[in-house]
Amino acid sequence: MFLKNFMQKTDVALVIDWQFHKKRKWVSIFAPYLVDVFIESFDPLIISSQLEYELFKKQIKFILSMEPGWAAPRLSYDARLKQTICVMASDPHNKTDWFQDYVIENDISYVLSQYHSPFFYHFPHFPTERFVHFPWAVPDHYISSKDIIARDGKVVIFGAQHGNAYDVRNWCREQGGVVSYENSGVENRTFSDQDYFSWLAGFDAVVAAGSSDPQYDLVTPKYFEIPASGALLVGQQCSDLERLGFNDNNALLFTAEDFISKLDFYRKNIDKYLQVRRNGLDLIKQRHLLSHRIKHIESLFWPSVTPSE
Repeated sequence: MFLKNFMQKTDVALVIDWQFHKKRKWVSIFAPYLVDVFIESFDPLIISSQLEYELFKKQIKFILSMEPGWAAPRLSYDARLKQTICVMASDPHNKTDWFQDYVIENDISYVLSQYHSPFFYHFPHFPTERFVHFPWAVPDHYISSKDIIARDGKVVIFGAQHGNAYDVRNWCREQGGVVSYENSGVENRTFSDQDYFSWLAGFDAVVAAGSSDPQYDLVTPKYFEIPASGALLVGQQCSDLERLGFNDNNALLFTAEDFISKLDFYRKNIDKYLQVRRNGLDLIKQRHLLSHRIKHIESLFWPSVTPSE
């Protein structure tokens, strides 16, 4: 990639740990496909080190950086160049000791955060003009085209179990009538991406849940992937859900207090939730596709472009 940069005439750059991407070390489906589609759309310079940035910085006007310190190097940017710099940020709770200072010191234009309320929970004084809500999304080609039908009404749950962020998820696993699977995206990855979405599409209802701790009030990728597969999203209430368009018309949203009663009602009225499932799929198609996020990046680079989200 380094040699290829010398042949590029573009003024767009992607900052990324290229080996990280090549080895597919990502923990969500969203990020690697975002990288792939960004490269396909913009044919950018690939910047994987401070040295590469220094070599090409005068050519660059627009930058997308994957999450610094994890999937990308933590570069020092040259503020004199007035570049438009967009930096990705997912879990806010693991970077509270450095991230805001890094953004200010490097005059980063926009932080593209997958979470809204949780971000400001951890960074209450973050400058709002530098914040962009950039939610998780589903690659367009994984959207289900199957008819949404009622099968046995089975309610399933899966995902990581170990750690402080999963107490509600683990409690849901123990409730009667909820079928638990051991696979997850990180702790026990058992599917290819295509197989994962095919697997999800075989269920009527899937639980997405996390923690009762407000620092983990996260609308995780499962909230998007479940309705994208045509299954009913049985989702733990989170602060960002309304902002993202999730409501009782397109999902079954619960708290620990009403989880059991809502599941009982669902099981007695499975056919009535077919339209809810269709509405959930429509929400993803209308607002939460990867193509929407690429359009949003375009609008940040070139403000005359209207974002979809």
